[in-house]
Amino acid sequence: MPVRTQWSDLPPALTQWVEQQLGAPIVRATTQLTGFSSGSADLVETRDGRRAFVKAVSRHRNAITFEIHRTEAAVMRMLPAGVRVPELLGVFDDDEWVALLLAAVDGEHPGGRGGADIPAVLDALAQLPPAHGELSTLPRVRDELAEAFNGWSRLAADGADSTLPPLALALRDRMAAAAAGGADAVDGEHLVHQDCRADNVLIDRTGAAWVIDWPWASIGARWLDGLTYLLDVVLRGEPVDVDEHLGHPIFDGMSPDDADAVLAGLAGAWYDLARQPASPDMPTIRAFQRTEADAAVTWLSRRWAKRAAGAEDVTAVAD
Repeated sequence: MPVRTQWSDLPPALTQWVEQQLGAPIVRATTQLTGFSSGSADLVETRDGRRAFVKAVSRHRNAITFEIHRTEAAVMRMLPAGVRVPELLGVFDDDEWVALLLAAVDGEHPGGRGGADIPAVLDALAQLPPAHGELSTLPRVRDELAEAFNGWSRLAADGADSTLPPLALALRDRMAAAAAGGADAVDGEHLVHQDCRADNVLIDRTGAAWVIDWPWASIGARWLDGLTYLLDVVLRGEPVDVDEHLGHPIFDGMSPDDADAVLAGLAGAWYDLARQPASPDMPTIRAFQRTEADAAVTWLSRRWAKRAAGAEDVTAVAD
């Protein structure tokens, strides 16, 4: 994991701003360890017991994350009521430091309950609305992923097949063919989070899911976030058949070929990215991307194996 900037490392102007926004001095700051950025991520508590979440980064230390925070602040300001996200309480930006101050969610990341919290996450994602009004200015997922989904072609052109694990190598040609339809499959008119993993979701004490970390928000297929969340379930090895959750209403309109195309496209994109040098401020990101790619190959291979077994059963009955 990256070395997080600590609350004590933040400039006085920023911490004083947080105290002014919350109306009392901060008496406790607990660093949150999930994520890949070296920026700060602190659950803070004031002397009168109010809690909030602060994420901050300096341009000097991590210019990329600095711009990502700015983008997230802009997205948070335009999210409509009904989207289950923490309230944005304020934004600090002095052109060297940028910080988001958010209402604290009393909860924990999903996982570890045998898949019992999957429906709550899918329910929250299903509430994301069509991208009308300000949301219509967001980038389109199709445009953002079109080049990424050509990862298999780049791997082949560079002779990088030797870096692939055996299962991915065996399915390479079929996955490359499936991925060709991925960009078209993700097109749509809904608000999409586009980075839906367990570390970007919190389950509160009532069992409801809250979606956090919004810098990649875009416009696309309503079902995309649900599919990528289920992929994260596969990655984490939860003992559940994720295909059984594809009957959730969020997946209405998603065909089996759509799901295959996106999983194949993501696998190629992540294998391609994983061979690139990592940023010093995000040293673990490449290993994680390779793990994501492996999970996509694992799930897709299971889907194809089930389909083949089903076809064999049908043939046997016909005979």
